[in-house]
Amino acid sequence: SAQAGRYTEVRQQAGRSIAADPGNAYGYYLAGQAALQAADFADADSLLRRAEELCPELGAYDVTELRVNGGARAFDRAQALLQAGDTTGAVAGYETAMRLDPAHYPSEFYLGLVSFGRQRTDDAVRHWRRTATIIDAMPADSSAEVMVNRASARANAINALTFAARQYLEREQGEPALALLTELTRELPNNADVAYSYALALNTQQRWRELLPAAQRAVELAPLSYGAMVLLYNGYAGQSQQAAAASQNAQASELGRQAAAIRQRHDNLPVQIEGVQVDVEGASTTVRGVAVGSGKTAPVTVEFTLHGAAGPVGTGSTTITPPAAEQQQRFELTIPNSGQVLGVTYRVTSGG
Repeated sequence: SAQAGRYTEVRQQAGRSIAADPGNAYGYYLAGQAALQAADFADADSLLRRAEELCPELGAYDVTELRVNGGARAFDRAQALLQAGDTTGAVAGYETAMRLDPAHYPSEFYLGLVSFGRQRTDDAVRHWRRTATIIDAMPADSSAEVMVNRASARANAINALTFAARQYLEREQGEPALALLTELTRELPNNADVAYSYALALNTQQRWRELLPAAQRAVELAPLSYGAMVLLYNGYAGQSQQAAAASQNAQASELGRQAAAIRQRHDNLPVQIEGVQVDVEGASTTVRGVAVGSGKTAPVTVEFTLHGAAGPVGTGSTTITPPAAEQQQRFELTIPNSGQVLGVTYRVTSGG
């Protein structure tokens, strides 16, 4: 409390200095430092900004470091406000942290998280894209821990974009969903959830020709997904209907035959796997899902593969005994991972 009083006194003295000589950077510099110590981060931002405008050399000398430290402290206070349920105050804090330190990517990420919770999907996407952009632009650091933390934060931002795409789809906003998912299929080529969502977005717009390869990829990454099989069926059936409408009878017949073959495949699945979720905790990942009975009873062994930016980062298998037809049974397995997890795929190794 005694120090707080001294910071107030310094700010008052610096204020008098600024009033006496508005063109002197040092008064703003001292006032900005005092504002930071008093946790008045918004005022500190404007004061330090003015100090550097008047004397650019102060940036390299001390202001840049002060702003970085101030950004971290503003973020910590915003986090406390968020935990207390004050999202408005938290947003103001994250925005102040970004003004103090434009490279403070945790603040950018949380701005996206709050926007997502408020159903402001466009804003969430903008913040999460910028999070990845900030990290990509940062120079390499000599600390392995720093680099691991950056990679983890970037993975979180990219994975968060998949939830934004799902939010678009839930609100039937097909165009922005498709644009984002097109981008994500390039960023996350081995993410079964992204592949399925991309095919679903094409299906909602009845873009049958594009749907077919997208649905084939979704089935390839998740061969026991009933939903992916249905989308693959729709790709063939939709094109068959278009060909029939154009009097291309032979083509319509062949596409209809292929659609029927897909229907038979999904009717004969040994078990259906839906709702796969991934929970990454450090060096291990828990994969959870729901097995839905299809009438078959033979156990099925499924191998899950975790994918990172450069390739697989872990594999693990589980044997699922199908529940009764239409009944559900949860399963989970834990897989060690050697890097950041950006997607999960699986294949049937026995019993299929």
